[in-house]
Amino acid sequence: MITIEPPTRWSAPADAYDAWFDRPWGHHATAIEHRLLLDAAGPISGRAALDAGCGTGRFMHRLEAEGANVIGIDRDPDALAIARNRTTGALLLGDTHQIPLPDGSVDIAFAVTVCEFAASPARVFAELARVTKPGGRVVVGSLNRTSPWGCWKRRQFSLPPWDTAHLLDRRTLTDLGTQHGRCSLRAGLYSPDALPGIERWSPALERLGRHFATRFGAFQVLTIELTPAGPNNLTRMAPR
Repeated sequence: MITIEPPTRWSAPADAYDAWFDRPWGHHATAIEHRLLLDAAGPISGRAALDAGCGTGRFMHRLEAEGANVIGIDRDPDALAIARNRTTGALLLGDTHQIPLPDGSVDIAFAVTVCEFAASPARVFAELARVTKPGGRVVVGSLNRTSPWGCWKRRQFSLPPWDTAHLLDRRTLTDLGTQHGRCSLRAGLYSPDALPGIERWSPALERLGRHFATRFGAFQVLTIELTPAGPNNLTRMAPR
């Protein structure tokens, strides 16, 4: 039996959540976010990857298309039921605060817009590092409230489920990550919404943002390169 403790604060119907990805903004944002996550991961074909907080399996499907061997975990059985129709990867019911996998199970672990709704982001980071092999990578995707998107959507932060979210700033993300390895941070998604003609001008906006306004990307991606195994390195343990 899996003990889910402490719980996340996320609460939204799985079908409504999944439908968002097919809307204009969801489709546009997801394409940019997935590209950023894959760039952060590096070569992934043939590698074991964890999607922690996999939801309805959208990113798992993309990882499989890139050749990864994927495991997904989520605490919502309704979301996992949708994911089963989208992915052939293993799906586990569980919480990212206590991932039901042994130490060093995967080559790379992803957590995408998970820590914003976690009761303890530090615990989630520790669990991601624990289940990843020494020398592997942990990639965390997080939303930026101080971006144009965050300003444009500021009213939504008073509505469920956003009213329970704690969006992490760049410094907090980096501080959490450096406890487990060498970190790098990148960002993207500079448009505030699916504005008219976005598919034409968004590529230029993304290039400009990456060069001149990294801090204002709506989607922040932290990459943690874990310390390789060696005689002088201690085994990583999650806080108990």
